[in-house]
Amino acid sequence: MMSDVLCSTLSLQAGEPLFGSAKQISVWFLLEFDGRWEAEAFKDSQLSAPVRTYLQLALNTIPHAQVLLIRQQPRLAPPGNTLFVALPREKKPALYEFHLADEDDVPALDLPALLAGDKAYDAHRRTEPLFLVCTHGRRDRCCARVGLPVYEQMAQLAGPAVWQTSHIGGHRFAANVIALPHGIIFGRVRPDSAAPLVDAYRAGMVLPQYYRGRVCYAKVAQAAEFHLRSETGITGPDALRLGSVEPADEEWVVEFRAVESGITYTLRLREAQMQIITSCGDMEPETFTQYQLINLSTAQP
Repeated sequence: MMSDVLCSTLSLQAGEPLFGSAKQISVWFLLEFDGRWEAEAFKDSQLSAPVRTYLQLALNTIPHAQVLLIRQQPRLAPPGNTLFVALPREKKPALYEFHLADEDDVPALDLPALLAGDKAYDAHRRTEPLFLVCTHGRRDRCCARVGLPVYEQMAQLAGPAVWQTSHIGGHRFAANVIALPHGIIFGRVRPDSAAPLVDAYRAGMVLPQYYRGRVCYAKVAQAAEFHLRSETGITGPDALRLGSVEPADEEWVVEFRAVESGITYTLRLREAQMQIITSCGDMEPETFTQYQLINLSTAQP
């Protein structure tokens, strides 16, 4: 029966591409919570009312903001209740790390000041990479079955720099891994690919074979970036700047500029529709848009 088949298996069998599938995010609030994660982890959590109100206000007022619950098993982080605030923007992405005495200290953060880059929070800037692995089995069983072995392997490699996270979207691409501060989401990661992925990102390289997308971009730009990296071999996460994204007669024209060389790359993409079972237990497929590369041209500075 369809309900007995993992959605991640169906996606792989259907040949669904990974790229261009990441949800666009401007701010992530990553709050440690070791209690029960329901299917809607933040919405149905047992966080205190002041914390929930504070974070919900942020979600209501900041476009493309998201709250994720995180945990470590066993716990390897410094003492305190951990909160990360990630700003995965294209230029100068930032990651702030807090170890609070109690979760009720979260509302004391001056969020507008933090988002504006107030120097009062410079001491909390994290300079080392952070990795989050979705293991949210109550949202979809693929996340636990496929995600937990990847989390365990990554934790052996990178220790306290690795956390489990609640649902980030796209469980059919499990195991899903977020690499911060850049906010790159990788999919279909397996235990034997954990070390190459971690080592590459720490060395300042993006592995395109696991690339779902960089969350500062819309999905069409994510797809264009993937095609550009695949065609040129550009690997640096900061090596490209998005210029423009324009629709053109059922096609898209996307421009990127290479930071080092100044070369402008123009990509023409065509939309294609694909029907996919998105969650374990679903009986009816949903339609998703993919972006196929038609042409790539270059212009010297």
